[in-house]
Amino acid sequence: MKTNEFIASTSETVEYAKIYVEQQVNYFQLEASKRLAKTTSNLVTVAIISFLAFMVILFLSIAIAFLVGSYWQSYGLAFLLLTGIYALAATIIYFFKKQIVTKPITTMIIKNLLD
Repeated sequence: MKTNEFIASTSETVEYAKIYVEQQVNYFQLEASKRLAKTTSNLVTVAIISFLAFMVILFLSIAIAFLVGSYWQSYGLAFLLLTGIYALAATIIYFFKKQIVTKPITTMIIKNLLD
């Protein structure tokens, strides 16, 4: 009699363990989905803001180039000046890309995945 009770109890415990593992897997899938969705939405937001900032900088650059060109009486030189400024900025970003680009993006992604 005790053997049958032990077998029944063991079988019941195994069933509960299976249910528990199944629920844990579902929980981790939901948690991973939530974190992935949050990270993706943040990256999309950053992309949209970056695009809009690019447009602002583009039109502001054109306006500044025409303004400087009217003062210098040479639009070509004004656009060349702005090109030089942007080339200098690109060089600085290239040499300091780890501090300026890589670390902030990596930090944001890790924070969103672990939060």
